[in-house]
Amino acid sequence: MKVLVVLALTLVAVHAASDQELWNQFKVDHGKAYRSFRDEQARFTIFQSNLRTIEQHNAKYENGEETYYLKVTQFADMTPEEFKDFLALQEESKPNLDLEVLEVDSTVAVPDSFDWRSQGVVLEVKNQGQCGSCWSFSATGCLEGQNAIKHNQHISLSEQNLMDCSRSYGNNGCSGGLMTNAFFYVKDHGINSEAKYPYEGRLQACRYDSGQSILHIDNVYTVKQSEDALQAVVAAQLGPVAVGVDASSFSLYGGGVFNPNSCSSSSLNHGVLAVGYGRDGNNDYWIVKNSWGAGWGENGYIKMIRNHGNRCGIVSMASIVSLK
Repeated sequence: MKVLVVLALTLVAVHAASDQELWNQFKVDHGKAYRSFRDEQARFTIFQSNLRTIEQHNAKYENGEETYYLKVTQFADMTPEEFKDFLALQEESKPNLDLEVLEVDSTVAVPDSFDWRSQGVVLEVKNQGQCGSCWSFSATGCLEGQNAIKHNQHISLSEQNLMDCSRSYGNNGCSGGLMTNAFFYVKDHGINSEAKYPYEGRLQACRYDSGQSILHIDNVYTVKQSEDALQAVVAAQLGPVAVGVDASSFSLYGGGVFNPNSCSSSSLNHGVLAVGYGRDGNNDYWIVKNSWGAGWGENGYIKMIRNHGNRCGIVSMASIVSLK
């Protein structure tokens, strides 16, 4: 009995030491600094809880019980409630039903898989930081894709421009916004490049230079709320689509086909970009570009389950533009 007790205590000590090493590396990797020793200890406790969640989930993944795995990300020192507060897509005050629905030729053949990244129209993964500006990154991603397809220009566009200048259209900087609001702002005014108007991750006074607008929008469309319709839009050479999703369970995603036990199709809290779709074994998936840096997920992307009852709401708030 004494031997078993000593062994158990030894394993606990080794586990704690391993947690401490992972914590130290986490702070270095993500530039974490805390206000006080007490604050850091509280964050370390949360980090340890998330480590146990990762271990338990990944054991199921290894046994074939889950289709995706988890890993330590920049959000590993946050509780699930804190992470939800970080997400900042607004509820639609002006429903997509008010927009023109994009019609796709039903006779066009839709391939089994498609990826706009292989077409060279998707730019690098960006990082919104601690600002709730996901909506602006989703919008610029869609615009960048359209600009590459229509004008063969591969120019990174300014999220900060949208944050600072589209408040009268209903957006609220780091506190949330909508991609369609951003599109209507650009339709009326245009948008500067990232180089001209760099990202700062906080709301500032509008400094838009109308003389250096990169593009102009002709029309803003919504996509019919069905996965077949979204697939057709993505695959019919129309471009990456701005979408809203329920990302409440995204925080520790590492890879694989994301299919959580609980995910809303109507309570959407994060703006992302659908750039393609495919199939992994028995699971159809969407290829979705995020804005949390290339270290999150699969090089900044997530594969979201497809043809599974609009899981996480990927077709509930989908929009795209056409350019002049």
